[in-house]
Amino acid sequence: MPDHRDALQVMFAEPNRFPNFGDALMRIHIQGFRCHSNTLIEVQSPITAFCGLNGTGKSTILQLSAAAYAKCTTRPWAYYIKDFLVVGTLDPKPFRDDAAVEYRYWQADRSLRPLRLSRNASTRRWQGYARRPPRHVLFVGVGHYLPKVEQRDFLTRNAHRLTVSKQSAVGAHIRDWTCKVLGQHYSSVQSNTVKCFNRTGTVISVERAGVSYSESHMGYGEGRTQYLISALEMLPEGSLILIEEPETSLHPSAQFEFGRYLVDVARRRRHQAFMTTHSEFLLEALPSQSRVYLSKTDSGIQTLLGLTALQAKSLMAQGHVKAVHLLVEDTCAKAVLTELLRRVDPEFLRSVGICEAGSAETIAATIRSLRLTGLPVAAVRDGDKGDAPRDNVFKLPGTQAPERELFASVAVKGYVAQTYGINLDDLTATLVGVDHHEWFARLSELANQDEGALIGEVARVYARNLPELEVSTLVTLLKEGSRR
Repeated sequence: MPDHRDALQVMFAEPNRFPNFGDALMRIHIQGFRCHSNTLIEVQSPITAFCGLNGTGKSTILQLSAAAYAKCTTRPWAYYIKDFLVVGTLDPKPFRDDAAVEYRYWQADRSLRPLRLSRNASTRRWQGYARRPPRHVLFVGVGHYLPKVEQRDFLTRNAHRLTVSKQSAVGAHIRDWTCKVLGQHYSSVQSNTVKCFNRTGTVISVERAGVSYSESHMGYGEGRTQYLISALEMLPEGSLILIEEPETSLHPSAQFEFGRYLVDVARRRRHQAFMTTHSEFLLEALPSQSRVYLSKTDSGIQTLLGLTALQAKSLMAQGHVKAVHLLVEDTCAKAVLTELLRRVDPEFLRSVGICEAGSAETIAATIRSLRLTGLPVAAVRDGDKGDAPRDNVFKLPGTQAPERELFASVAVKGYVAQTYGINLDDLTATLVGVDHHEWFARLSELANQDEGALIGEVARVYARNLPELEVSTLVTLLKEGSRR
């Protein structure tokens, strides 16, 4: 069975991009808006899902994306920055005086056309809107849909007085996908135009298991799903869709199926979609190129591309859930691997669990058992044991056990001599015949330092002084292995 995610990405390849998606939004450079001091977003898929902790500016990206296009024949009005970033008594500066956002749009000749919206500090007006290309834009915030019963408008206050002036079955795509997403069968889904006191409205009604009911008796997840799928199916082709947390009030399998629906509708209708999400299940249904993790750092918001859904979940869970479990032999191997990951990719380090499993033989047996459970797992053996990347078994740098590698490191020798006044070469000469697993116990006695703390110190020195290529190669292999 073909994977529609792959088909969608083929449609977005450079030779096919403009015929399929027109002047798609390919790049957004945000400067001076809320937490985005200098954030660059590179788009790699027709669907882009922004995930991350609260407060990393996901909603701001959607709001500024809404202002990227002018009105068109199917939507006679457009969004502006002021529609979302309101200046007031309690919010005098939601953006800097020199705030700007630069968009890059894909062109027929495969170039990127820039457009910059910037704030004129003297007039306090935004300039650049006149050059925006036209496009139909749908923005669906979390509060865009409210259950009918909570709106308390004429449709619910006068429910017994409503007259139905028009009733029609919704399209097959709406009905079928609503059933798939919610995991329940509707024998019919109707769109009803109702009237009361010269007022008109539209209400969805369904029949399921012999019972008929309308939106007034639907929960938020069911009602919002009906609304979203109907709204997306009725959009003109080539629209820009912006959705805040489409997984809201949906159970996990419904979140996954809604992600599959987004892939399907983008492929059929040539839409581009941006969304915010905290759902591992929705992310899993999307192409890997769709996942953009936003991380707050001291220098601003950093974007991480192409994470697995489980890695994104692990980062959003702040370590409570691990994307992959890495098995090592002992404490020293764990310290070395930790510092290698910290040097190259601290975010990846936060998403993994490193476990001491014992000997190489124990590691081999453990990884075989754990992989049968479906748990994401890989092994990193000592440098003298070799590796088997196809089996997710890798090795630490060097050709010896990590204790021997650390004691032989010039950088470690210098650190220990300077910090503790101990000559490691002299100490090593006294350790002939001593099991290398005992070496750090001897060193900690001489240094009068806790053994675990000492191992961590010298592992950091060792990792920082290894050749860059040697370290980055191992980390790359581990990240690739975590995706298998």
